[in-house]
Amino acid sequence: MNRIWDPEGKYKEGFLKEYDNWVLEVSFRQHTLGCFIIFAKRKVERISELTIEEFAELKEVMLEIENALSSIETFKPKRFNYLQLGNGLHRLHFHGIPRYESERQFNNITWEDKAWGHPPIWSKTEISAELIVAIKQEILKHLSK
Repeated sequence: MNRIWDPEGKYKEGFLKEYDNWVLEVSFRQHTLGCFIIFAKRKVERISELTIEEFAELKEVMLEIENALSSIETFKPKRFNYLQLGNGLHRLHFHGIPRYESERQFNNITWEDKAWGHPPIWSKTEISAELIVAIKQEILKHLSK
């Protein structure tokens, strides 16, 4: 698979699953616990350029990751927010941000959604590849094969 959004392979540890039209990855920016990104495989910049098939599969990808995160006992987000910005990376992708009403404990870290009930706080801080792998391994236990 050609990960055009990551030509140097800096974020390859976040890879979760490849679909016909999309790639699902754990985000290296964990605004809240379990943040993910859904990348279009086809070179497209706007949502309005998607085909019916791409839209249909996007819904499947979103349902699958939402169900996976909701089934992890230590995650169980209350809501999901999606951002599609494309300001830095001019390739269609969606940032999935799980939202939590109360704090979570994962990997000996306390995770708190400090903006619960409001737009998420956008962090530019990247977490370690080791922590990405721990989050990824937990999600993979609950993600459909």
